[in-house]
Amino acid sequence: MSARRFRQILALLGLLAADALPVHADANSDWAVIVKLDAGPTGAPTSREDALRLAHEHFARHRAALNAFIAAYPNDPRALDAQLRLTSIRAAAGEMDKKPTEVQAALLELMALEKSKTVPRTRLPDVAFRRISLQMQTFQGRPDEIREAVVTAARNFAARFPDDKRAPRLLVEAATQCDDTPRVMRDLLTSAQLLSKEPALDARIADDQRRLNALDRPVKARFGTIQGGIIDLAALRGNVVVLLFWAAESPPSLLWMREFRDAIAKIPPEALRVVMVSLDENRKDLDEAIRLFDLKWPVNFDGKGWENAVARPLGINAIPTVWILDKKGILRTLNARESYDVWIRRLQRER
Repeated sequence: MSARRFRQILALLGLLAADALPVHADANSDWAVIVKLDAGPTGAPTSREDALRLAHEHFARHRAALNAFIAAYPNDPRALDAQLRLTSIRAAAGEMDKKPTEVQAALLELMALEKSKTVPRTRLPDVAFRRISLQMQTFQGRPDEIREAVVTAARNFAARFPDDKRAPRLLVEAATQCDDTPRVMRDLLTSAQLLSKEPALDARIADDQRRLNALDRPVKARFGTIQGGIIDLAALRGNVVVLLFWAAESPPSLLWMREFRDAIAKIPPEALRVVMVSLDENRKDLDEAIRLFDLKWPVNFDGKGWENAVARPLGINAIPTVWILDKKGILRTLNARESYDVWIRRLQRER
């Protein structure tokens, strides 16, 4: 069946609007349509319902284009890529519609592809990576169970495909789950470092190792604040110090800050200091966030973003990052973003 005829049938069945996709006569042109659809739906939704409608319509167009490509060009190497995209769409739609069975079905499809003899050995890493990525997004359970599952998946991929450039990336991604298990984190970063051939990834690994090396040691830093004062961490010893690295330009930071501000107000203020380091580039955004949240803590800002003079030597490469120093000035946790209240209360009780 020709690609043109396949599209005509889809349009007649109402599965694809007649003008939704152009009709082409060659694989490259058809694939270009698919790549364009990868960018996501167009249009500005006016409500949540409208956004869902646009997403469902886009998924339908994307599926139709992918199925048409597979049917018209089954021997094209990109037919496998089309199959992988279809599993991703199925999983994304399942997540959106809160249908975990659809996500599980997508995983089963990927597992079947991995075992299929029709998939060339050179493409097995692509299938395995897609499966592991989906698993990492959907693992459920206690934090320690999720961490173990992510670490195991990353290590398995690296063991099977050590020459694949995604192997060290997966190991580094797994390491981000291990702030509370520094030994495992160090092992993952060492393995990633041995496999990495990318300067950007090497730099990220170096940052993470720098942070690891700071753990259980006094943090030495002295810097100015927008309020006009000077913060010397050594002078704050005797207090539990919460050192926040965040940015008003970062939506996740803003969402987190609202919860943190409310929670910290319920913690006894005795022997507790909060200091903020802004990785913003725009002072206006920072000032607006401080006003919006009514923040009273000292804030360091130099407008250098990720190159902030306080954050860069400490290897900070993700925000929000929450460091907590005990009363001796020793860094006790690499990122207490989700457990700061437990850490603060514990360290306040220490002598």
